[in-house]
Amino acid sequence: MNADSCKVIGIGAETRDEFFVVPEFSAQERVAEACAHAEDKGGPVATALAVLKAHGHECRLVDGEPAHAVILVRQHDGARQIVFMPSSAPEPLFEPKLLEGARLLHLNGRHENTCRDAVRHAQARNIEISFDGGAGRFRESIRDLFEASHVRIVSRDFAKNCSGSTDLTAMAAKLLQRPAKLLVITEGTRGSHVWMPDGTHFHQPAFKAEPLIDTTGCGDVFHGAFLHGWLSQWPLERCACYASRLAAKNAEGLGGRHVLSKERPTLNLEL
Repeated sequence: MNADSCKVIGIGAETRDEFFVVPEFSAQERVAEACAHAEDKGGPVATALAVLKAHGHECRLVDGEPAHAVILVRQHDGARQIVFMPSSAPEPLFEPKLLEGARLLHLNGRHENTCRDAVRHAQARNIEISFDGGAGRFRESIRDLFEASHVRIVSRDFAKNCSGSTDLTAMAAKLLQRPAKLLVITEGTRGSHVWMPDGTHFHQPAFKAEPLIDTTGCGDVFHGAFLHGWLSQWPLERCACYASRLAAKNAEGLGGRHVLSKERPTLNLEL
Protein backbone atom coordinates (compact mmCIF):
# COMPACT_ATOMS: atom_id res chain seq x y z
CA MET A 1 0.00 0.00 0.00
CA ASN A 2 1.09 3.57 -0.56
CA ALA A 3 1.17 6.12 2.26
CA ASP A 4 -2.36 7.36 1.54
CA SER A 5 -4.04 3.98 1.12
CA CYS A 6 -6.14 2.04 3.62
CA LYS A 7 -7.09 -1.57 4.13
CA VAL A 8 -10.79 -2.26 3.58
CA ILE A 9 -12.61 -5.55 4.21
CA GLY A 10 -15.98 -6.09 2.54
CA ILE A 11 -18.63 -8.76 3.04
CA GLY A 12 -21.08 -9.29 0.21
CA ALA A 13 -21.89 -11.17 -2.97
CA GLU A 14 -19.99 -10.77 -6.22
CA THR A 15 -21.82 -11.53 -9.45
CA ARG A 16 -20.90 -12.52 -12.98
CA ASP A 17 -23.09 -10.36 -15.20
CA GLU A 18 -24.01 -10.64 -18.88
CA PHE A 19 -25.52 -7.57 -20.54
CA PHE A 20 -27.69 -7.27 -23.63
CA VAL A 21 -28.82 -3.89 -24.96
CA VAL A 22 -32.30 -4.20 -26.48
CA PRO A 23 -34.54 -1.68 -28.30
CA GLU A 24 -37.45 -2.31 -25.91
CA PHE A 25 -38.64 -4.54 -23.10
CA SER A 26 -41.55 -6.89 -23.75
CA ALA A 27 -43.99 -8.76 -21.55
CA GLN A 28 -44.84 -11.05 -24.46
CA GLU A 29 -42.97 -14.05 -25.82
CA ARG A 30 -40.71 -12.92 -28.66
CA VAL A 31 -37.25 -13.07 -30.24
CA ALA A 32 -35.28 -9.81 -30.36
CA GLU A 33 -31.86 -8.87 -31.71
CA ALA A 34 -29.53 -7.22 -29.21
CA CYS A 35 -27.85 -3.94 -30.10
CA ALA A 36 -24.78 -4.64 -27.95
CA HIS A 37 -23.41 -7.23 -25.54
CA ALA A 38 -20.88 -7.22 -22.68
CA GLU A 39 -19.79 -9.26 -19.69
CA ASP A 40 -18.67 -7.77 -16.38
CA LYS A 41 -18.42 -8.43 -12.66
CA GLY A 42 -20.89 -6.87 -10.24
CA GLY A 43 -22.34 -6.88 -6.74
CA PRO A 44 -22.79 -3.82 -4.46
CA VAL A 45 -19.98 -4.43 -1.96
CA ALA A 46 -17.72 -6.10 -4.52
CA THR A 47 -17.98 -3.18 -6.94
CA ALA A 48 -17.41 -0.59 -4.21
CA LEU A 49 -14.24 -2.48 -3.25
CA ALA A 50 -13.17 -2.61 -6.90
CA VAL A 51 -13.43 1.21 -7.03
CA LEU A 52 -11.44 1.54 -3.81
CA LYS A 53 -8.78 -0.84 -5.12
CA ALA A 54 -8.50 1.22 -8.32
CA HIS A 55 -7.73 4.21 -6.09
CA GLY A 56 -4.86 2.35 -4.45
CA HIS A 57 -6.50 0.87 -1.35
CA GLU A 58 -5.91 -2.70 -0.20
CA CYS A 59 -9.24 -4.54 -0.40
CA ARG A 60 -10.47 -8.02 0.42
CA LEU A 61 -13.97 -9.38 -0.28
CA VAL A 62 -15.46 -12.11 1.91
CA ASP A 63 -17.90 -14.14 -0.22
CA GLY A 64 -18.76 -17.64 -1.34
CA GLU A 65 -19.34 -18.69 -4.95
CA PRO A 66 -20.40 -15.83 -7.25
CA ALA A 67 -24.00 -15.42 -8.36
CA HIS A 68 -24.94 -15.02 -12.04
CA ALA A 69 -27.17 -12.47 -13.73
CA VAL A 70 -28.50 -11.62 -17.19
CA ILE A 71 -29.30 -7.93 -17.57
CA LEU A 72 -31.40 -6.45 -20.35
CA VAL A 73 -30.63 -2.75 -20.87
CA ARG A 74 -33.15 -0.62 -22.76
CA GLN A 75 -31.37 1.29 -25.49
CA HIS A 76 -32.98 4.71 -25.24
CA ASP A 77 -32.81 5.32 -21.48
CA GLY A 78 -30.54 2.74 -19.84
CA ALA A 79 -33.38 1.16 -17.82
CA ARG A 80 -32.84 -2.47 -16.85
CA GLN A 81 -34.55 -5.81 -16.38
CA ILE A 82 -32.48 -8.23 -14.33
CA VAL A 83 -32.72 -12.02 -14.02
CA PHE A 84 -30.33 -13.55 -11.52
CA MET A 85 -29.45 -16.92 -10.05
CA PRO A 86 -28.11 -16.58 -6.50
CA SER A 87 -25.25 -18.72 -5.32
CA SER A 88 -26.21 -21.86 -3.43
CA ALA A 89 -22.98 -21.81 -1.42
CA PRO A 90 -23.28 -21.54 2.39
CA GLU A 91 -22.36 -18.31 4.15
CA PRO A 92 -18.59 -17.90 4.31
CA LEU A 93 -16.75 -18.08 7.62
CA PHE A 94 -15.17 -14.86 8.82
CA GLU A 95 -11.50 -14.95 9.79
CA PRO A 96 -10.77 -12.27 12.42
CA LYS A 97 -7.18 -11.95 11.23
CA LEU A 98 -8.52 -10.28 8.09
CA LEU A 99 -9.14 -7.16 10.19
CA GLU A 100 -5.50 -6.77 11.16
CA GLY A 101 -4.47 -3.31 10.01
CA ALA A 102 -7.92 -2.60 8.54
CA ARG A 103 -9.41 0.89 8.55
CA LEU A 104 -12.92 0.00 7.35
CA LEU A 105 -15.40 -2.89 7.26
CA HIS A 106 -17.96 -2.46 4.46
CA LEU A 107 -21.32 -4.31 4.54
CA ASN A 108 -24.71 -4.40 2.83
CA GLY A 109 -26.42 -7.13 4.86
CA ARG A 110 -25.56 -10.03 2.58
CA HIS A 111 -24.24 -13.06 4.56
CA GLU A 112 -25.92 -11.82 7.77
CA ASN A 113 -24.25 -14.14 10.25
CA THR A 114 -20.83 -13.59 8.70
CA CYS A 115 -21.45 -9.85 9.00
CA ARG A 116 -22.41 -10.13 12.68
CA ASP A 117 -19.25 -12.04 13.45
CA ALA A 118 -17.16 -9.45 11.59
CA VAL A 119 -18.96 -6.54 13.29
CA ARG A 120 -18.18 -7.94 16.75
CA HIS A 121 -14.48 -8.18 15.91
CA ALA A 122 -14.45 -4.76 14.24
CA GLN A 123 -16.06 -3.16 17.29
CA ALA A 124 -13.48 -4.77 19.56
CA ARG A 125 -10.73 -3.22 17.42
CA ASN A 126 -12.42 0.18 16.99
CA ILE A 127 -12.58 -0.26 13.21
CA GLU A 128 -15.10 1.88 11.34
CA ILE A 129 -18.05 0.12 9.71
CA SER A 130 -19.82 1.37 6.59
CA PHE A 131 -23.21 0.19 5.37
CA ASP A 132 -24.71 0.18 1.86
CA GLY A 133 -28.52 0.21 2.00
CA GLY A 134 -29.82 -0.39 -1.50
CA ALA A 135 -33.35 0.15 -2.80
CA GLY A 136 -35.64 -2.78 -2.03
CA ARG A 137 -33.09 -4.31 0.34
CA PHE A 138 -34.27 -3.25 3.80
CA ARG A 139 -35.43 -6.04 6.08
CA GLU A 140 -35.76 -6.11 9.84
CA SER A 141 -33.23 -8.90 10.18
CA ILE A 142 -30.38 -6.57 9.14
CA ARG A 143 -31.38 -3.57 11.25
CA ASP A 144 -28.74 -4.45 13.85
CA LEU A 145 -26.03 -4.40 11.16
CA PHE A 146 -27.18 -0.99 9.94
CA GLU A 147 -27.32 0.36 13.49
CA ALA A 148 -23.76 -0.85 14.17
CA SER A 149 -22.37 1.18 11.26
CA HIS A 150 -20.63 4.54 11.38
CA VAL A 151 -20.84 5.52 7.70
CA ARG A 152 -24.36 5.03 6.33
CA ILE A 153 -24.99 5.46 2.60
CA VAL A 154 -28.52 4.35 1.74
CA SER A 155 -31.17 4.83 -0.93
CA ARG A 156 -34.25 6.87 -0.12
CA ASP A 157 -36.32 3.67 -0.33
CA PHE A 158 -34.09 2.00 2.28
CA ALA A 159 -34.18 5.12 4.46
CA LYS A 160 -37.97 5.29 4.29
CA ASN A 161 -38.45 1.65 5.27
CA CYS A 162 -35.78 1.69 7.96
CA SER A 163 -36.99 4.94 9.58
CA GLY A 164 -40.74 4.51 9.01
CA SER A 165 -40.88 8.08 7.69
CA THR A 166 -41.31 9.67 4.26
CA ASP A 167 -39.85 13.08 5.21
CA LEU A 168 -36.12 13.53 4.59
CA THR A 169 -35.51 15.55 7.74
CA ALA A 170 -37.35 13.00 9.89
CA MET A 171 -35.47 10.16 8.18
CA ALA A 172 -32.15 11.82 8.98
CA ALA A 173 -33.07 12.39 12.61
CA LYS A 174 -33.91 8.70 13.07
CA LEU A 175 -31.04 7.27 11.02
CA LEU A 176 -28.26 9.43 12.51
CA GLN A 177 -28.35 7.82 15.94
CA ARG A 178 -25.02 6.81 17.47
CA PRO A 179 -22.59 5.47 16.47
CA ALA A 180 -23.32 7.12 13.10
CA LYS A 181 -20.73 9.64 11.90
CA LEU A 182 -22.25 10.23 8.48
CA LEU A 183 -25.55 9.65 6.67
CA VAL A 184 -26.01 9.90 2.91
CA ILE A 185 -29.43 9.35 1.33
CA THR A 186 -29.27 8.84 -2.44
CA GLU A 187 -32.05 9.53 -4.94
CA GLY A 188 -30.59 8.56 -8.31
CA THR A 189 -30.99 11.37 -10.83
CA ARG A 190 -32.20 13.67 -8.02
CA GLY A 191 -28.79 13.54 -6.41
CA SER A 192 -27.95 12.84 -2.78
CA HIS A 193 -28.39 14.38 0.67
CA VAL A 194 -25.54 14.40 3.18
CA TRP A 195 -25.90 14.82 6.96
CA MET A 196 -23.51 14.85 9.91
CA PRO A 197 -24.52 14.49 13.58
CA ASP A 198 -23.49 18.12 14.20
CA GLY A 199 -26.31 19.32 11.94
CA THR A 200 -24.24 19.77 8.78
CA HIS A 201 -26.49 19.10 5.79
CA PHE A 202 -26.29 19.72 2.05
CA HIS A 203 -27.69 18.43 -1.23
CA GLN A 204 -25.40 17.15 -3.99
CA PRO A 205 -26.99 17.32 -7.47
CA ALA A 206 -26.51 14.36 -9.79
CA PHE A 207 -24.29 14.76 -12.83
CA LYS A 208 -25.65 13.97 -16.28
CA ALA A 209 -24.33 10.95 -18.16
CA GLU A 210 -23.62 11.85 -21.78
CA PRO A 211 -24.39 9.52 -23.42
CA LEU A 212 -26.59 7.52 -21.05
CA ILE A 213 -25.97 3.85 -21.83
CA ASP A 214 -26.50 1.71 -18.73
CA THR A 215 -27.30 2.58 -15.11
CA THR A 216 -26.07 -0.74 -13.70
CA GLY A 217 -23.59 -0.31 -10.87
CA CYS A 218 -23.86 3.48 -10.61
CA GLY A 219 -24.87 3.35 -6.95
CA ASP A 220 -22.09 0.87 -6.16
CA VAL A 221 -19.51 3.10 -7.86
CA PHE A 222 -20.91 6.05 -5.87
CA HIS A 223 -20.30 4.13 -2.66
CA GLY A 224 -16.73 3.24 -3.55
CA ALA A 225 -15.87 6.76 -4.67
CA PHE A 226 -17.45 8.37 -1.58
CA LEU A 227 -15.64 5.96 0.72
CA HIS A 228 -12.35 6.77 -1.01
CA GLY A 229 -12.91 10.44 -0.22
CA TRP A 230 -13.94 9.62 3.36
CA LEU A 231 -10.84 7.49 3.93
CA SER A 232 -8.71 10.23 2.37
CA GLN A 233 -10.24 12.76 4.82
CA TRP A 234 -11.61 14.99 2.08
CA PRO A 235 -14.24 17.62 2.88
CA LEU A 236 -17.70 16.06 2.57
CA GLU A 237 -18.63 18.33 -0.35
CA ARG A 238 -15.66 16.98 -2.30
CA CYS A 239 -16.56 13.37 -1.41
CA ALA A 240 -20.14 13.81 -2.63
CA CYS A 241 -19.19 15.69 -5.80
CA TYR A 242 -16.56 13.15 -6.80
CA ALA A 243 -18.85 10.19 -6.09
CA SER A 244 -21.61 11.77 -8.19
CA ARG A 245 -19.23 12.47 -11.09
CA LEU A 246 -17.85 8.94 -11.12
CA ALA A 247 -21.34 7.38 -10.90
CA ALA A 248 -22.43 9.41 -13.94
CA LYS A 249 -19.31 8.39 -15.86
CA ASN A 250 -20.11 4.75 -15.12
CA ALA A 251 -23.47 5.14 -16.87
CA GLU A 252 -21.75 6.23 -20.09
CA GLY A 253 -20.80 2.66 -20.97
CA LEU A 254 -22.12 -0.88 -20.73
CA GLY A 255 -21.45 -2.86 -17.56
CA GLY A 256 -21.54 -2.32 -13.82
CA ARG A 257 -17.83 -1.44 -13.67
CA HIS A 258 -17.47 0.41 -16.95
CA VAL A 259 -15.65 3.28 -15.27
CA LEU A 260 -12.90 0.89 -14.15
CA SER A 261 -12.14 -0.53 -17.59
CA LYS A 262 -11.77 1.57 -20.70
CA GLU A 263 -12.62 4.73 -18.77
CA ARG A 264 -9.96 4.30 -16.08
CA PRO A 265 -8.66 7.87 -16.72
CA THR A 266 -11.91 9.18 -15.23
CA LEU A 267 -10.55 8.15 -11.83
CA ASN A 268 -8.42 11.30 -12.12
CA LEU A 269 -11.51 13.50 -11.77
CA GLU A 270 -10.61 14.16 -8.13
CA LEU A 271 -11.43 17.79 -7.38
